[in-house]
Amino acid sequence: MSQEQTAFDASRFYTFDDMTSLLESYASAYPKLASMESIGKSFEGRDLWVVTITNQDTGSADSKPAMYIDGNIHAGEVTGCNVCLYTIDYLLKNYGDDEQTTRLLDNTTFYILPRVQPDGAEKYLTTPYTLRSSVRPWPTEEEDQGLYEEDVDGNGLILQMRVEDPNGEWKVSDKDPRLMIKREPDETTGTFYRIYVEGMLRDQQHEPVKLADTIYGIDQNRNWPANWTPAQKGGGAYPLSEPETAAVAQFVEAHQNISILQNYHTTGGVILRAPCAESDQSIPNADVEIYKKMGEVGEKHTGYPCTPVYDAFPMTDDHGRRSTSGGFIEWTYAHKGILSFATELWDIKTRAGIERSDNDTMRVVREESEDDGLKLLEWNDRELNEQGFVPWTEFDHPQLGKVEIGGWKTKEVRQNAPPQFLPDECQRNLHFTLSQAEMLPKLGFKSLDVEALGQDLYIIRATLENTGFLPSNGSAQSTKLGTDPISVEVDGADVLIGRPKVEVSHLQGRSAILFGRAQPGRVRAENERLVEVLVRGTGEAKITANAGRAGTVSAPIKLG
Repeated sequence: MSQEQTAFDASRFYTFDDMTSLLESYASAYPKLASMESIGKSFEGRDLWVVTITNQDTGSADSKPAMYIDGNIHAGEVTGCNVCLYTIDYLLKNYGDDEQTTRLLDNTTFYILPRVQPDGAEKYLTTPYTLRSSVRPWPTEEEDQGLYEEDVDGNGLILQMRVEDPNGEWKVSDKDPRLMIKREPDETTGTFYRIYVEGMLRDQQHEPVKLADTIYGIDQNRNWPANWTPAQKGGGAYPLSEPETAAVAQFVEAHQNISILQNYHTTGGVILRAPCAESDQSIPNADVEIYKKMGEVGEKHTGYPCTPVYDAFPMTDDHGRRSTSGGFIEWTYAHKGILSFATELWDIKTRAGIERSDNDTMRVVREESEDDGLKLLEWNDRELNEQGFVPWTEFDHPQLGKVEIGGWKTKEVRQNAPPQFLPDECQRNLHFTLSQAEMLPKLGFKSLDVEALGQDLYIIRATLENTGFLPSNGSAQSTKLGTDPISVEVDGADVLIGRPKVEVSHLQGRSAILFGRAQPGRVRAENERLVEVLVRGTGEAKITANAGRAGTVSAPIKLG
């Protein structure tokens, strides 16, 4: 199959059927590099597609250290799906031409799930509506009374409505009539407004107008076992209650070679990392230092700072609980020992020239100052030819009377990168992924020697080494969780001294240099291990070492 048949357009978003066809074309065009499997079904029965990428001629996918990447666990955060698709496209099309890509696919496995929530994304992409995650009604199927989202004027968008009200909290900026700013506390004269989402009243009551609770209340990034609580908004009835989260959990559990996990969201322009519900003081210091070093690399490639979720989301509920309980990367790190990142893509504020303050790590799209609002509108006029903001237009609402409808095109501009900015967003984050993969642990034989003792007796001496940056078990958290040690086996000969399977402690990797261990010989001593085995046999034998996350290596041995 030609590359034209696997043409990927990073500047558009893909419906489920189009995405499926694209992934199928990759698997067909690159059979030695890519395979595609469904790891489960969504609530509405759509497949959760995972693409496995590695050079199968240099070893099976599960014999190599691996990185897991996914996106779009939140329905509207479709930019994350595009970054996943871009990564797949780049790895496959650059193998054999690009030295780094070729080396990585020869020695590494990538598991990529572009769209964790296909039902919600389909509703988001094909209708005017927005939702958090799944289309499954939760916690109640009864529609709440009040104002619900609706495309009242029939233009295919759900924007905002502003309604004149002497007690309103908002007023029109003197500097740009499109911009709504907060009314000053001492302002008593002037024209003021209430601002609502564009919609209709379900109960037909005009006053007071309240926003109806959505029936799509599940948040699948709060549905994971680590620090899950029934009090967490959107967390579900119990951990992994949703078919999508349960399928992903089973996949991660079944692939013990995963050392690094990259999860994509929007928006905010920040690389988030574990821990989430507790501070860095709650995890091993070795992992904190590795996270910081990896974060520095990420910032270099993306321009986004890296911070623990705990610091980026300081909000708590009335009981002092963090608003991030039950998060995905909290579970993958705390329960599985996988170094886990969640990048919030698309930073419209920085694009508009708004400087990031010290307390603005997570650049969520919330109410800005007047100056910030003006900069955003100027950016819209300059970069989007004024198309990102719909001017306020008077409309005769069938229930509220005279209103004005307008505002930002949230889906296309505020929540996700506009088409002309999508390729750049994808490229920046791809290069962080390549650097992350370069840091994976990698088990190998530094030397292999056979000493003949006579009477078909031999001593096999194998020196193991970890040529990667990360420790061979992935993290210090893995050590706390009791990760299995490295195992060494000899096939084709009788082992006379020691067990048939020799167990060896894990190798630190080059990350040892971060912990004051750079004295001559120190790093090498922690990163190499001599294994000696006395065997009896003749002919061909094989020695195999398995470190799980650092991969499996084998070498032939000739006896006699």
